[in-house]
Amino acid sequence: MVLTAAATAAVGGESTSAAPATVAAPAVSAAPAANAAPLAAAAASRAAVTVGPILITVPDGFQAAQTQRRKKSLITAWTHSVKSGASKTLLQIEVLETGKAESAERHLHLALEAIARRRSNFSVSPPAHIQLAGVPALRASWNGSIGGYAVVGVVYTVAIKDRYVVKLLTQDLGNTPTDGIFAAMQAIEAIRMS
Repeated sequence: MVLTAAATAAVGGESTSAAPATVAAPAVSAAPAANAAPLAAAAASRAAVTVGPILITVPDGFQAAQTQRRKKSLITAWTHSVKSGASKTLLQIEVLETGKAESAERHLHLALEAIARRRSNFSVSPPAHIQLAGVPALRASWNGSIGGYAVVGVVYTVAIKDRYVVKLLTQDLGNTPTDGIFAAMQAIEAIRMS
């Protein structure tokens, strides 16, 4: 199983009026408790990376994949390969400078629409209301397939400082979340303001 370029770049795109189906996607709430303590200890020894208005401690094993700057947006990503190199977990952050207060909920729907357009058999969980960096945020998990390969992921959105919308995504091959997804989720849920 190889993560294709389409899978890696699948979060961008224009919005459409079609809403993604809300059906049974995996309920992904947090990393398993057994993994939490070792991941937290490892995170304490690493430096945080500044991405726009946030700081994130990138999990061990994730390598910088790309940074793209566009007018009023910044996309930064990291990937984590399994030992065989057969698949990669993606951790991506997109910062949109809106210049005004925006709705995290609207941007979650736009992100899910963009993801759904590039996948077949797409399903998404209902949005969960959470906190990121002490600010109200939303999270949704999803399943789909690309080129015949099952893909699973989680997307987050948060509006920060009445000026930015931050979209955070993790995805991997398979039908259930991998250890890489759980590590990325823990890093996302521990972001701080820069």
